[in-house]
Amino acid sequence: MIRFSFKTPLAGMIAGLMLLGLAGCVESSALVEDSTRTVAKSVVKTVINDKFPGVNADVYVDCIMDNAETDQLVSLAQAVVVGVDQSTVQIVTDIAREPETLKCIAQGALGVPSG
Repeated sequence: MIRFSFKTPLAGMIAGLMLLGLAGCVESSALVEDSTRTVAKSVVKTVINDKFPGVNADVYVDCIMDNAETDQLVSLAQAVVVGVDQSTVQIVTDIAREPETLKCIAQGALGVPSG
């Protein structure tokens, strides 16, 4: 029997969902997408809290999540399993530097509703 060791129980669950999705055992891609987004969001929040202490992390996280591409979200979600590294921080930084993300963050920081 093969045993895997993950940093958190959530990491094991996500890894399992990703493997099921890759194997074609999960017909609903929405389940995999929702799980990926949830895990990626926790990684983004960790990076923001670590690299930018004192900012309203929720504003940054929401804006970064809203402007992330699918491949970026998958890479961020994988950080739950392999750990946050410089590549993870770079992905968050790249998304945060996008014009739409910057606009969202500025509006959120000022309390201006988006839309």
